[in-house]
Amino acid sequence: MLFFLLVGAFVVDADVAMQKKTEVKMLLELANHHATFAVDPVLKTEGVIDLIENEALQRFERRMKENGGYVREQYAFVPAADSITTDPIPFGRYYVDFRSWEQDLQLRFEYNGTRFVMEQATPGAVRPKGGRLQITVVTEQGEELRLAPKTMVGPSHVIVAYVDERPFLPMLPAHAFPVVSVEEVKD
Repeated sequence: MLFFLLVGAFVVDADVAMQKKTEVKMLLELANHHATFAVDPVLKTEGVIDLIENEALQRFERRMKENGGYVREQYAFVPAADSITTDPIPFGRYYVDFRSWEQDLQLRFEYNGTRFVMEQATPGAVRPKGGRLQITVVTEQGEELRLAPKTMVGPSHVIVAYVDERPFLPMLPAHAFPVVSVEEVKD
């Protein structure tokens, strides 16, 4: 009987983790979509779509607070009592500008247990229909997680977050997973 209770707890815990991953992904997508409207109006009149990065980050922060109750502190979003996660979500960001979006790009992030930092940004081949974006996250244990590649269709704002969450029950393993949002800058 105890075995079945433990299996049931494990299944519930895994389901809760998947729900959190889906919710965090949706939060990032909505916030990043809002951020990509921070376009430089002067350059836009000249036909150049370029992001004002400070304004984009402020817009991103505002949506994270409005939609999920998260407040940014340094390089992490701290959840409110009613947020989907209970632990802070460290994040990193990268802007692929109008001169670089047709070039392949490899981004490498590292999580050390508290900080999540971009370790490397390596440009690659030029593709006229849009560069291929490959993101790798190195976990605290040194494991490399390669996220599915994406093709950029214009200047893009990239947000990568790393959820490192306590389990439903203390005897179960913690949940840790990267979440990415890549949004084309809006014109």
